[in-house]
Amino acid sequence: MMIRKLFSRSVVCLAACAALTCAVAQEEAQDTAVENAEAVAEPQPGSSQIFHPLVMVARIQGVCEVLNPDIGSFTPAINGKAYPLGTVVRTGIASAAVLSFSAQDTVSLGADTEVVADRCTKNQDARVLRIVAGSAVFELRDNLPEGSFTIETANAVCHNVVGRGEYRVYKDGDSDVFQAATITGSARLVGPNYNIPALRAANTVNIMTAPNRALSRMTSVSGDFIIVLDKGLEEPVEYAMSPKAVVKIWRENAPVGGRTIISTLVVSPNGIAQHRFAYAEGRSDIATGELVTPEEDEIEMPVLLSDKPKKDGDDKDDAVEPKPADEN
Repeated sequence: MMIRKLFSRSVVCLAACAALTCAVAQEEAQDTAVENAEAVAEPQPGSSQIFHPLVMVARIQGVCEVLNPDIGSFTPAINGKAYPLGTVVRTGIASAAVLSFSAQDTVSLGADTEVVADRCTKNQDARVLRIVAGSAVFELRDNLPEGSFTIETANAVCHNVVGRGEYRVYKDGDSDVFQAATITGSARLVGPNYNIPALRAANTVNIMTAPNRALSRMTSVSGDFIIVLDKGLEEPVEYAMSPKAVVKIWRENAPVGGRTIISTLVVSPNGIAQHRFAYAEGRSDIATGELVTPEEDEIEMPVLLSDKPKKDGDDKDDAVEPKPADEN
């Protein structure tokens, strides 16, 4: 009986030691993998690259999956692993992850977010983050060279992104909404038939695009900035946007020739029209527009009494006598 107890205790001890050894080995392997990933991601000494040659996925909370272009299917992301550029990263409900493009340039992904981390086709050292859906908070260097980082969405592109900013892509009914907020940094936003030369600190713009892109609506949420509106072959219109100011752009194909007709309306924060114009793309001779002023919106009331001197016999014409009431 004593021998059986000693044997059982020995077996338990051996199992515990084996489990502990396995756990330590797994932890060491994970640490080694993270170190190897960081070593691979870091630029080589003497390199002129601004960012890592790969993108690292770290600080994973909840569900995070990656679509490696070399594999072709989504797999669970490995915390601290570096993936090739062109990889799709998506988070699940109540999940988060951080993308590291360099030791100083990171992007924090919120829940239900899908992005593509890639390189710029024209500049292999530059980086592009395509936001398909969800939210992303950027922590980039303020002194990045011009053209180093770009944010792309289906309906607008932000160039020369630096500093801190928060960008969201979501649905409002059937419409696509892109909200760009620069916290301490800046960006240049370009969309169809318009552009914003500089979104600076504390500037936020909300851009709604209809499913068929027949309508774009830009609303200033916070801060003051300039929006440049195309007028075909003429000089563009510049308008100073302030909170609650709205720009609407309608697009329609002409029934004859199929040329796109663009109509634009600019509304001030207090709801008064400021600019309205229309033009046909590629036709400078087909354009119309006007600057609306408050005086033009005033309605002239009709003159009820004439101020001309009266002549003999004009009393009947100047006034209308009321009809006597019917006597019962």
